[in-house]
Amino acid sequence: MRNLVLDNKATAWMEALPARRALVMGMARSGIAAAGALARLGAQVVATDLEEIPGLKERLPPGVVLELGGHREARFEECDLLVVSPGIPATNRYIALARASGAEVIGEVELACRLCSAPIAAVTGTNGKTTVTTMLGRILEESGFHAPVGGNIGRALVEVVEAEGDAADFIVGEVSSFQLEWAPTIKPKVGVMTNVTPDHLDRHPDMDEYADLKARLFANQGEGDAKILNADDPRTARYMTPGPQSILAFSRKGRVRRGAYVEDGDVFLVDGADASRVCGADELFVPGLHNLENFLAACAAAHFLGADAGAMARVARGFEGLPHRMEIVGETGGVRWVNDSKGTNVGATAMSLESVAGDVLLIAGGVDKGSDLSPMRVWVEKKVRRMILIGEAAERFGRFFGGCAPVVFAKTLDEAVRIAHEEARAGDTVLLSPACSSFDQFRDYAHRGDAFRQMVRELTGRGEN
Repeated sequence: MRNLVLDNKATAWMEALPARRALVMGMARSGIAAAGALARLGAQVVATDLEEIPGLKERLPPGVVLELGGHREARFEECDLLVVSPGIPATNRYIALARASGAEVIGEVELACRLCSAPIAAVTGTNGKTTVTTMLGRILEESGFHAPVGGNIGRALVEVVEAEGDAADFIVGEVSSFQLEWAPTIKPKVGVMTNVTPDHLDRHPDMDEYADLKARLFANQGEGDAKILNADDPRTARYMTPGPQSILAFSRKGRVRRGAYVEDGDVFLVDGADASRVCGADELFVPGLHNLENFLAACAAAHFLGADAGAMARVARGFEGLPHRMEIVGETGGVRWVNDSKGTNVGATAMSLESVAGDVLLIAGGVDKGSDLSPMRVWVEKKVRRMILIGEAAERFGRFFGGCAPVVFAKTLDEAVRIAHEEARAGDTVLLSPACSSFDQFRDYAHRGDAFRQMVRELTGRGEN
């Protein structure tokens, strides 16, 4: 079975699985889902991880061989199929061993697509993809479709496909550049690219490769499919070149030929000369220009898939947002506290600053990704009354923004929150939007955001046990 690389027609590919030796590398959420699915389909599965993971055996089907605490080179040389965790770069030496031996190398998202019989709506981009994915799923459900959501959000995509793929009208998936790196045949019915701003350049050598990996979402599309692009983002708009699929766009700055846009304060759907109003832009329950963009992207995709405008309007009025994304966690003494811990790159923080009214005390910093900070400069100058910097990035951020706003340094997030509490006055917004990842002091952005929320509640007298 060496050198067998079948297409993404599920029947032929699955028929070959019982004769294949499958190795799953990385036993986080997606790896567990992939190993389980392959075992249930009859493959000979070995699951491997560098770490010891207590209780993992009980989470997998019988017959999966577990090798934890390190990788064995022989497994990579012997496997026919290697399923790689999205966190593992293509330069990994074990992947090179498998490739050199003729194994097919894919990721869990690719596996899900090969096993899925329902049309897939996939969302990628640097910022906003989780919100767009969630909004799109809710609009489709509100329109009467069954459209379960998974991928880089919530459940692994394979898990969603196994559990609900046969009954679903659509599967809605959030996919990252890391996941698309291992998804060579992905072919979504609808592919959405929200925006592309500098991020993950420690993994990707330059912006062009990073953007092109996201654009892989469109590479295999054909007639009857659609790509949805942000007309306001230059790096995204360059993928509007004609192809076999339909092209839709969204814009909060001007009318588009086909898709969704804002004009005179209203959201419209448009297909050529035919435009129809969805709702007022001010009817969105969640604040912020970025959320307006997210809603437009979801509307354009949902409209192509057959959703109705009334469902879009109802979601706009009822969608309360997601944790750690411009989440209001406290208001006291006229000061609003906002948790935007998901703002892990410069573009996200710039958009968040643009969206906030009044003066801002900005808490930023963490693990420095080395990104160009200039997109934040104009908004720091216009909006930030005090910049409170934490983490590894604090020194470089301080040098860059020192002439734009007063800067103070804090050793921890707790100290930064206390400084903000002491200095904030009525009308201010204290915004945690780090423009950095969190791994110097926290497990992930959610851990950081949860900690911030609890600190604010304790300071404002709303502490929880």
